[in-house]
Amino acid sequence: MRLKLIFQLENNKLDIQYRKSIISWIKHALQSYDENLFQEIYNNNNKKTFTFAPILSNPKFDKEEITMQDNQFSIVFSAYNYIYGLHLYNSFVKQKFQKFSLNKNSMKLTSIIMLKEREINEDKIIIKMSSPIICRNHDKTTLKDMYYAYDKEEFQKYIRINIEEQLTEENLNIQLLNNFEITPINAKKIIIPVYEKMIECSLGIFELYGNTELLKYLYKAGIGSKKAMGFGLFEIIQ
Repeated sequence: MRLKLIFQLENNKLDIQYRKSIISWIKHALQSYDENLFQEIYNNNNKKTFTFAPILSNPKFDKEEITMQDNQFSIVFSAYNYIYGLHLYNSFVKQKFQKFSLNKNSMKLTSIIMLKEREINEDKIIIKMSSPIICRNHDKTTLKDMYYAYDKEEFQKYIRINIEEQLTEENLNIQLLNNFEITPINAKKIIIPVYEKMIECSLGIFELYGNTELLKYLYKAGIGSKKAMGFGLFEIIQ
């Protein structure tokens, strides 16, 4: 399920950590809709098989805030699990035209558009990242994280590990990852603030090669780490 959510703002400024505001809004929408489902998704360390990509109008960034061309922004939202996706859609519908307060601003959902998903019938696709890929190496002993952009040697190893973790969480066969390849075509490294950390991640155009079922899964669920925080969503361009 893939949706476009359009929001109206009181003014054209967002906090530099605007993903936190979007996550808070999603949590608020879900909790208002179904407390039990909210607890199931967010308070039991369950998998969150959805991702999103914010779309800002001609943004200008400084250290603390983003100034946009107008008082509107949108989110492309994608869910792998159709049932969860349907519940999230219903929770969003209930929030239409409801004011949600932000720091020095507010946001209000004004429109929900159901987007047509692309069919994947081949083992190779060209994608453009709508939100950055986060490739994470989580050390379970020290509990420390390292992050790698596409141009680091470790990227290929740990992006596969990240995807394997995704498949395991969904009880999908990790053999789907056999022969998987991700090749940068026109990519760039960016640094994004995520809560208290500055995280190195990747944007741009990539080629994905692998099992068609794996490619279908990644298209719906996103690729990499921290997807439910607005990372890893892509569009198929070829």
